[in-house]
Amino acid sequence: MKLYSKLSALGAVLVVTTAFASADVIVLGSYGTGTAAGLNQNTAMAFNPTNSHHETGVVPTTTTTVNISPGTVWNSQLTDTSSWVSYGQTGPTTPEASQPGGFFAGDGQYEFTTTFSLTGGAATGFIFNFLADDTVNVYLNGNEILFDDLLGGNGTCEVDEPNCKEFDSINSTTDPSVLAFFNTTGLNTLTFDVQQIGSQDMGVDFNGAVATGKSVAITPTPEPNTLLLLGTGLLGSAGALFRKMRSAA
Repeated sequence: MKLYSKLSALGAVLVVTTAFASADVIVLGSYGTGTAAGLNQNTAMAFNPTNSHHETGVVPTTTTTVNISPGTVWNSQLTDTSSWVSYGQTGPTTPEASQPGGFFAGDGQYEFTTTFSLTGGAATGFIFNFLADDTVNVYLNGNEILFDDLLGGNGTCEVDEPNCKEFDSINSTTDPSVLAFFNTTGLNTLTFDVQQIGSQDMGVDFNGAVATGKSVAITPTPEPNTLLLLGTGLLGSAGALFRKMRSAA
């Protein structure tokens, strides 16, 4: 299940990137402050203590975040370009006494943000994939794009084990109205309002891609076998094109 979910999330981005071949594409993904961005073109995830609150436990004043290990309880990170993040080691591999302040993350809401810039004009296509414990509401430039407020009662994340076996995904085909929420110039901000109950492990993970320029459509995420065929076909097409270019030279 974990491998399938990770391949599916990666496949979603690969398919979108393929569809965006004639457009400008930026790759997005979650990663902690001070860690390498890799292929991601967004800023590191920042924690917002001012907009975070809880019933018990400790909310730190830090704005930094760290990459956390999902262990065997959570699904692994969506792809190698993203990581589970939190304001500290609040994941399932960290015992209570070793978590920030010596407590599990208390019940409440925890806000994280990241920013990115569009340089090729208005957004013409996008895909976002999300994982969270327990659940997460997501906003783009203050506009809600994912409402996942069924704490512990939905098929994506649950209060108790097993947590986060599947990811939520939205794209410009299923949610075309979201295209209007992107800022054509300047910064775009993604805000993650992580909902926490059960007062234990907490974190968030996301990845995605945004295209500008030529109008594009999103292809539904294929299964891993289809991805393999797609990749083989792309390689074959690239080889044929390369040979044609050499012959014409």
